[in-house]
Amino acid sequence: MNRYQIILIAGVLAGLLLVAGCTEQTAPKSGQTLPPTPAPTSIVTPPPVTQAPATQTPAPSLFDNQVMEPPAELGVSVSVQKDPVYSNITITFDGGRGQTLVQSIQARITLSDGRVIEQDLGKQKGNEITTVGTKGTDRVQVIVKYMNGDSYLILDKKIELERAGLATATPTKAATVTNNSDQGLYEGPVTQPPNSLSVTVDVNKEPIYRVITGTFRGGHGQSLVSSIDMRAKLGNGELVTRQIANNIGAIGEIQGSDGTDHVQVIVSFKNGETYKIFEKTFGPRG
Repeated sequence: MNRYQIILIAGVLAGLLLVAGCTEQTAPKSGQTLPPTPAPTSIVTPPPVTQAPATQTPAPSLFDNQVMEPPAELGVSVSVQKDPVYSNITITFDGGRGQTLVQSIQARITLSDGRVIEQDLGKQKGNEITTVGTKGTDRVQVIVKYMNGDSYLILDKKIELERAGLATATPTKAATVTNNSDQGLYEGPVTQPPNSLSVTVDVNKEPIYRVITGTFRGGHGQSLVSSIDMRAKLGNGELVTRQIANNIGAIGEIQGSDGTDHVQVIVSFKNGETYKIFEKTFGPRG
């Protein structure tokens, strides 16, 4: 090996040593603290947000309305009775001036134990439904819907056993008992009382002697009658009134005329309601 080769090898070794020294980490001096290596940053995922369910407001019910009497041309009456022994509740449609315009009648019975019963009453006069009741205070509500789209809560009563038969809707009273000074008779159309107050009086005019006779035939409301008046406007212009007792078979008589006699029967009840239950014009011979 010549001198040039030796120098070349020595140069290569020196270069290798230099490179090795640059890549080696400098050791910390005695007593010197190296800065800590930063910890890896973690990404925090927020918890999912739970959306509260939307609260649905219940649709308003007609049974939540206040009792309202329909206009006179739509007037109808519904009565309710509670059996004093078995506590059954009977609801009856008593008809009225607006009965032909009724689309439906819905009854709701809320019993004292929390049970709620809803039934369709029907729209024919005399229709009735009977449901179970309780010995406590039960609530009866009735809604009438008409063909023109109007609806009315006509009855909202709390009934107890001792008031059986007296809880009725605000009826369309057949006779608004207001006296007409021109005719001397009661105004308003003939309207029968609710089923719980129903009574019958037959009126006839005898064809020979022309005596007008009213006969009481009784009915569900017999014991609740306070007075029965038979009033006649005779053909000669005379106004005559006779009272009829509320005993079955009791009669009242008015001497009729040779002409046309106009006769009415007015019944008043102990609960303050008054009805014109009969009206007819009789000729000379009845």
